[in-house]
Amino acid sequence: MVYVHKTFHKGGDGMSQVIEAIFENGVFRPLQPVEITDREVVSIKILSSGEWQSRFERVIEKIHKKTAQYRAEDIEADILFAVKEARNRKYGD
Repeated sequence: MVYVHKTFHKGGDGMSQVIEAIFENGVFRPLQPVEITDREVVSIKILSSGEWQSRFERVIEKIHKKTAQYRAEDIEADILFAVKEARNRKYGD
């Protein structure tokens, strides 16, 4: 995996994308379209697929440990409530 971080220099926030890329002939070639303009300077963090998977699994394990005390139905109800609340704030429904 390749992490691409764009920094906007005119007061905007940075934006990150996680993309898959292949390294060929000294150049990283994205395996899917990316939202980067031609010749734009970005910072790249390289993780092997195995390292990315390992980090992801550790995050999921932490989430499971923190939520083990709650019933799945309660978690789902809280998520649905939060989604409705966010939509209401955004759209005024």
